Amino acid sequence: MFALRVALLLVACVSLASAGTRQLAVDAQPPATFATAPQDYRLPDFVTPVNYNITLRPYLLETDGSKRFTFDGEVFIEVISNKTTDEVYIHSKNLIYSVREFWQKPTAAVPNPTVIPFSNLAANDDTDITKLTLSNTLTANTAYILHFVYTGLMEDDMHGFYRSSYVDDNNVTKWLGSTQFQTHHSRRAFPSFDEPQFKATFDVTLQRHRTFNSASNTRLISSYPTSEEGYFADVYKTTPKMSTYLLAFIISEFVARKDDDFGVYARPEYYTQTQYPYNVGIQILEKMGKYLDKDYYSMGNDKMDMAAIPDFSAGAMENWGLLTYRERSLLVDESATTLASRQSIAAVVAHEQAHMWFGDLVTCKWWSYTWLNEGFARYFQYFGTAMVEDKWELEKQFVVDQVQSVMAMDSTNATNPLSDENTYTPADLSRMFNSISYNKGATIIRMIKHTMGENEFQRALQKYLTKYEYRASLPEYLLGALQAEWPTSSYNASSEDIFKSFTEQVGYPLISVNVGDKTVSFTQKRFLLKESDGSDSSLTYTVPISYTTSEANNFLNATPKFILSPSRTTTVSFPSTPKWIVVNIQQTGYYRVTYSEDNWHAIHHALATANWGGIHENNRAQIVDDLFNLARAGYVSYNLTLDVIEYLETETNYIPWTSAFNGFNYLTIRLGSDTADFNNYIQTLTNKAYNQLGFNESSSDTALEIYLRTKILSWACRYGSSDCISKAQGYFQSLTTVPKNIRATVYCVGLREGGEAEFQALYNKFKQETVATEETLLQNSFGCVKTQALVEKVFDLIISDEIRRQDKSSVLSTLYTENNENVSPVFALVTQKHEALANAMGGYSAVATVISNIAARFTTEKQLTDLQSFNKANGAKFGSSEATLIAAEATVRENLDWATAKLGVFRSYLRNYRSGSAMVNAFSALSLLMVALVTMLRN
Repeated sequence: MFALRVALLLVACVSLASAGTRQLAVDAQPPATFATAPQDYRLPDFVTPVNYNITLRPYLLETDGSKRFTFDGEVFIEVISNKTTDEVYIHSKNLIYSVREFWQKPTAAVPNPTVIPFSNLAANDDTDITKLTLSNTLTANTAYILHFVYTGLMEDDMHGFYRSSYVDDNNVTKWLGSTQFQTHHSRRAFPSFDEPQFKATFDVTLQRHRTFNSASNTRLISSYPTSEEGYFADVYKTTPKMSTYLLAFIISEFVARKDDDFGVYARPEYYTQTQYPYNVGIQILEKMGKYLDKDYYSMGNDKMDMAAIPDFSAGAMENWGLLTYRERSLLVDESATTLASRQSIAAVVAHEQAHMWFGDLVTCKWWSYTWLNEGFARYFQYFGTAMVEDKWELEKQFVVDQVQSVMAMDSTNATNPLSDENTYTPADLSRMFNSISYNKGATIIRMIKHTMGENEFQRALQKYLTKYEYRASLPEYLLGALQAEWPTSSYNASSEDIFKSFTEQVGYPLISVNVGDKTVSFTQKRFLLKESDGSDSSLTYTVPISYTTSEANNFLNATPKFILSPSRTTTVSFPSTPKWIVVNIQQTGYYRVTYSEDNWHAIHHALATANWGGIHENNRAQIVDDLFNLARAGYVSYNLTLDVIEYLETETNYIPWTSAFNGFNYLTIRLGSDTADFNNYIQTLTNKAYNQLGFNESSSDTALEIYLRTKILSWACRYGSSDCISKAQGYFQSLTTVPKNIRATVYCVGLREGGEAEFQALYNKFKQETVATEETLLQNSFGCVKTQALVEKVFDLIISDEIRRQDKSSVLSTLYTENNENVSPVFALVTQKHEALANAMGGYSAVATVISNIAARFTTEKQLTDLQSFNKANGAKFGSSEATLIAAEATVRENLDWATAKLGVFRSYLRNYRSGSAMVNAFSALSLLMVALVTMLRN
């Protein structure tokens, strides 16, 4: 019987190895097409702004009547043309003008110039560009003033100068005005040269009712009564020279925790939650200034404020001197905010403050190079925070959060290069704010740092910022600054090739490592999850290669050993054949690694020994992540992958387990609701970590132990651990005393295993909540419900005003991601009520994305038929987003084909795991014995 079971397992593994692998397609909606040529979205650059003098008067009070939620504006723009011209091009959107005129800037020679109306105007609604034709020409290199008086709308879509609201402790709705201009929305607040390369200074005056206060980028220098009774004009100091998207202003009843230089603004009820961001913000800003040898307050703005906005489309925004955030991304309550949320808040603060140097002082010339801003901000989000919060091991978290998370997207046809010249339309701009610019940008920056050396890297950044301050930058400017400090001994000759192959090309390489007799050879090819998706599989890269062996066992030195050139094999000789080699120390390089099978088994053998053979936890995470993706793409067999990751039975560290759960997540989606065997498997695999961590937090727990407890409990409870479920339900009985760091699991188990009473208890807590991070945790727990009645109730909450528009997508996603059984019921609700959902979420594009994301989890032919029927009946009303719906059909077909080819083998493995533990252990032992024999023969 034992021999038969071994034979069946081998047959299953062979069939798995030989079958093709299909990817989960990434939703990649093509941009809408217009009659307008893409290049027409860009302004001509012969006229440039020097200064904007802006006065705004918003209408926020009920007594403002029909003018409520509009604003009056007046702007004087000083411009200079580098040629004589009778045309000026400017951005404007949804503004109604009463005055449009210009004159030469007064000089001693011309003290009273003639005011001249523009003779003709032509506006393009696609590009938002207005062509102003002049009856008198602008003389080259002469200053002129453009003058506009206008009105605009304060809409609730969280773009431009918009309105937001909250309900205070007296149940009164309070309105405020705030801004979000990135990437192209300043044109909705004032006519402007709304591209990052057009830098100018700004003088801002804000008129507000006496019951409000105001804030802007710079320090308030005066406030005086206007001619309108009860109104004041707040005048702000001139800003540094900066891009339009960085201007900001707020008119509200906020209060501030502040000193002379630094402040945190929030609604009055949330004042106590501003202490931690105030403290950490001051510290990070100082540390960043020292690291970059350029103190923030020396750069032209002598104050820094951060503000928590109730309705905010982004996570946060780097407006120079007035950073704006979602409330949950800034505010901390000591009793309720989890450690994970506290870390996230500190990290977002560091991200936005890093932008003061990378983005504000030195700005990408165009959004094609968004990574010059966002890559550095994401890098310092980890390494800047670590300068202050040094116990969170952020350099380890970077590997699983940033490096590994972007690799999936970058191995499909849905990716784009870091530097993408094909960037013109608003859809293009939105695309550039993706994980490529952020995660990959930060990853490549980290790889370069490890290649050239930390001290040289730091000096290069300091000199780059000094050379290009107040200017717009291009990637070649950064490369030049890096090369000037890049030591010859650290592969300076390859620096340009390394830089360009990873910034101008998509994707990344798979490094194949073959161990021979006293030699190891390295080759490369592009890693693709699916070869036939239209991606260019011929791309190669210039790759810094680091490694260690069983003999050296040095996982601390990540300096590359050599540079692997494109289309070449590099062979390294050793005094004796290493027992094992691990390549890509601490995953500092941006590539995957595969080995000859005997080296994989040797790594497995090392992982099975004490202290995991000395293999660094980042590399254990890399091994797990690489194996899951190599098997999914067909580069290695699943039996090899599942054999090696059995070592997780002894793993008790957060970083490798995070990679493991990410890998299992793909497979569990494909299992649908049939997870009985997986339940047994994951409980056995996590048993040691579960028993070691338990539910009770210790004062000696590290941050990563607290985070691992959260993940282990979540997976154990979700996949059937009766002990976990029972304990979580016990905590749920007293909602006010649940320890904060396990609340996510307790809330979710309470709803998943409970009914109407449990939901009502959590809903009541949500309605009374005054902590933004806890409110977010509660509403995201609603999706854990399982009964049809409660699924419908949560869906109705989402389309109501009880869930803010900024939060609807994340709450909705929990409805179908927390329980696989909910996929079809939620799809039915979304499609039946798609019009109401479109109205709630701000358009059909958002609904198309929701449908695509749900469809990616389909596991049956009937679900595909339902999608096709909906698309046929309703696709036309989705406009350009219909492409997203059609792409979703292809995704479902691919996933069903993948399940046909692969899922049976995975199910077979799960059925045999530990129910036939003697067989599995014997098979593993046989593999390790063979490796030992081969090693002995070699030596």
